[in-house]
Amino acid sequence: MQLIKLSDSINNSLKIKPAVIAMGFFDGVHLGHQEVIKTAKEIADKNGLPLAVLTYDHYPALVYHKLEGNAARYLTIWERKQQLFQDLGVDIVYQVNYNYQFQSQNPQQFVDDFLLKLNPQIVVAGFDHTYGAKHATMTDLPNYAKDRFEIVTVPADKLDRKKISSTRIRKNLEAGHIETVNQLLGYRFETSGTVVHGFARGRTLGFPTANIEYSNLQQMPVEGVYVVKIMVGQQWYAGMASIGRNVTFGDQNPITLEINIFDFNQNIYGNQVQVQWLSKMRNEVKYNGKEALIKQLKQDEIDARQFIKLKC
Repeated sequence: MQLIKLSDSINNSLKIKPAVIAMGFFDGVHLGHQEVIKTAKEIADKNGLPLAVLTYDHYPALVYHKLEGNAARYLTIWERKQQLFQDLGVDIVYQVNYNYQFQSQNPQQFVDDFLLKLNPQIVVAGFDHTYGAKHATMTDLPNYAKDRFEIVTVPADKLDRKKISSTRIRKNLEAGHIETVNQLLGYRFETSGTVVHGFARGRTLGFPTANIEYSNLQQMPVEGVYVVKIMVGQQWYAGMASIGRNVTFGDQNPITLEINIFDFNQNIYGNQVQVQWLSKMRNEVKYNGKEALIKQLKQDEIDARQFIKLKC
């Protein structure tokens, strides 16, 4: 898969082959996004053309106002998004630096001065995709295209009669509804990071943990205890994860992600790992001393192993 980074304008000397272009920001690359890309892939294969995705390097809203908290984080950080695009058969990714100049183009300028320079034969996007300073819709695109390329609009994909959207997924992630998140994504929600040294409290409790340092750009599940799988090297292991402040040991601790990996005894400090989130077991609780915490951790392990046995 080829990655081509673009600014708000495209050099006329850039040699770009004809292609089918799927447009969208695609945060999460959820089932609805997948339907757009799969539709574009089928059209590209039928016409013997490469499939290109036109997307952006960050949330367009960053140009309009300050984003804070989860509003500034992503369901899929860029590296993960690229992998998902590749898995869907994308040949070319055009990553646009979404700046003030780019968003200031009116819809006709966007089509004439930007989109057409990518040599689209067919443009595919979701029904709610917008473009240009006035946020034109896909319904308007034929007026701006003027028969210079074909247009395919993909309708809403739904689960439980509700539209699948990145916003819906983020709300479920913030509520800890991981199984719903995974249904909406069409795959298991995943984060990655590096195993670093922590306070080693888990070892003193009989539950040693891998402390994972992850990107601040990645939206994480709400604080609590979860059933997870973690890939170390090329092998997946089951485990239970705690994301929170370890409140039993104080109220001012930073948020950390710690994973007790089942049936595992290796030194993996410095390893890059991937974490798949399967289900939330409980909220983070402040226990009255270590013994009460150890008792709960033993029950958590029983519950997590049972979940893995029944559903994985």
